Amino acid sequence: MPRLYVVESALARFMESKLVHYFIGLLILVNAGVLLALTYYQPPSEIHSILVAADKIILGVFVLEIVLRLIANGRLFFKSPWNVFDFIVIFGSALPLGLSAEIMRSLRVLRLFYFIEISSKMRHILQGLYKSLPGIANVTILLIIIFVTFSILGVLMFPGSERFADAGVGMHTLFQVLSGDDWYNVLRDVQKVYAYAWVYFYLFYVIMVFVILNLFIGVVVGALQAAEEDLEATTEDEQTKVLKDIQKRLKTIETKIK
Repeated sequence: MPRLYVVESALARFMESKLVHYFIGLLILVNAGVLLALTYYQPPSEIHSILVAADKIILGVFVLEIVLRLIANGRLFFKSPWNVFDFIVIFGSALPLGLSAEIMRSLRVLRLFYFIEISSKMRHILQGLYKSLPGIANVTILLIIIFVTFSILGVLMFPGSERFADAGVGMHTLFQVLSGDDWYNVLRDVQKVYAYAWVYFYLFYVIMVFVILNLFIGVVVGALQAAEEDLEATTEDEQTKVLKDIQKRLKTIETKIK
């Protein structure tokens, strides 16, 4: 048992090393390129055979990786959501489940999320975006209110216009203006009958682009800054823990020497 524990510990340290992480990350990128070539292009039969063989080899390496991580971590393996995700993606694409080869291969594209797992900065960015969801929801509600208000105003200000036949059509027209999809023709159609229509459209555009868009950007940037501060605080805490551990070891050595 002690020998088995030593082997598992050594294997766990090896699987968590930067060398393994970089190798698996590189393999994931290569695999994504292979899957892209197999899915979206039609290479000659010789190249297609090479790509299929490379795909199978990479899948074999991924399966071996999961097996080694299972051996190293035991039951603790399934306590990590990322490990469960990797397990489902790899074995879901490796086992014959009656689905086409293309569908099974496409599952492995999801492993690109591996870079989020190994990068603390990317994780904190996602956490920042997650924390910004309440603010984004509030801005979205404000956006909907403005859309509905201007749509109703358009129906009242431009009676008989096909662009504002009702509130629903008005919202579609406003979305077309906001997206820049042939917005000038929309303005021209309405302005033929109502000369003051340009005031309405320009006011809507200014509010949506220069106010609402900046609110969205402000919410996201604020959340990302908070995430960056959390990352710096976490790094400082880790450094403090390492220094304290070194100090304890030095005191222990001094005590033994005395």
